[in-house]
Amino acid sequence: MKYKVYYQENSRLCSKIIICDSLDDIQLPKNTIKIKKEVKTKFKKTKYSFDTKEIYQIFYELDLMLDSNIDVTTSLNILRNNRKNKKHKEFLKDLSNNIKNAKGLNYDEQKFKVDYIVKSFFKIVNKNGDLNLAIKALSKLLKFQLEVKNSFKKAFFYPFVLLLTLIFSILAIFYFVLPAFEPLINSSAIKANNATVLLYALKEFLHMYIFYIILFFSMILLSLYIFYKTSDNFKYVVSKIVITKIPLFSKIVLEFELYKIFIILNILQKANYEFFDTLSSLRYLIKNKYLLDKISLIETLIKSGKSISFAFEITNLFDGFVLNLINTGEKSNNLSKVTFEIEKVYKISFENKVKSLSFWIQPIVFLLIMGLILWIIYAIFIPMWSMSDMIKF
Repeated sequence: MKYKVYYQENSRLCSKIIICDSLDDIQLPKNTIKIKKEVKTKFKKTKYSFDTKEIYQIFYELDLMLDSNIDVTTSLNILRNNRKNKKHKEFLKDLSNNIKNAKGLNYDEQKFKVDYIVKSFFKIVNKNGDLNLAIKALSKLLKFQLEVKNSFKKAFFYPFVLLLTLIFSILAIFYFVLPAFEPLINSSAIKANNATVLLYALKEFLHMYIFYIILFFSMILLSLYIFYKTSDNFKYVVSKIVITKIPLFSKIVLEFELYKIFIILNILQKANYEFFDTLSSLRYLIKNKYLLDKISLIETLIKSGKSISFAFEITNLFDGFVLNLINTGEKSNNLSKVTFEIEKVYKISFENKVKSLSFWIQPIVFLLIMGLILWIIYAIFIPMWSMSDMIKF
């Protein structure tokens, strides 16, 4: 059999593949966190796919019914009977059957494609307990996912349209405008300046090599993607670069991930999960390996008897204000209230950074468009106006 073993080494989350008949016959690494059995499956296309909005609507309605003191199985059957969409009916039926068969909240992953956070949350629920509270927590978490997606759409829709406009403008100029003037340039009817020479040289370069350039970058991206999927070390390096090294973008990603961490902590604590259990549950819900290592470090330090505030401080992820709040919550034994306040802090900070980036992208794209227009005027139209003046003279 083939197993994937996750363990902690030198404050980092590592993994390796072990092939054996039985785990009893081998020595597992120290600080083993999780063992996953690798099952060979034939490629099978997912039959039904759900977006976040669809799955949120299902669990939002389910949560409302549970609040009305209707049991889970009955609620699922009512929802299924009221649905006209076939994939919704099948999904609700699958959930209901798994609960009836004492398998907890679960679904057929070969049949349904759902946001990874749902699958991860189901693992936490089936491990820790109260189904009603867990569904309420999942509903809130999916709502958070939708709100973040909508905020990104609102913030970057207009800059994205501007960027597309710039790209189409460049293509139109290179493929329709410049060829119309090329005979005049080649016949020396227009006295070309440096901008004209550079513009047509760029046009010729792109015309000859654009396919190879696209192919080159496509191969690089494909290679990086394959390497990312197959190498844990490379995945860790990429995760760290995304969080710490890219100007402006890294700060937004970090704020988003920390906001996500504290909203999960807050949701799970409101669902009566202990703080340490909620911290351990984060490994199912966070994808970034660099942050996962930091969470594992926090867990290890708390297990070894260190204070929660010290464990958070040693990661170098949190600012002084957040650390003071954690320290206050720990000393007052009121971490649930503190995590809610920290969630609000990161929410405001994240939204401000997204708005700031959106604000600066727009003038930058405008400047690029203006620069392109000025270049065309200087390279084509000024020489033409000069030729017109010579003809009049």
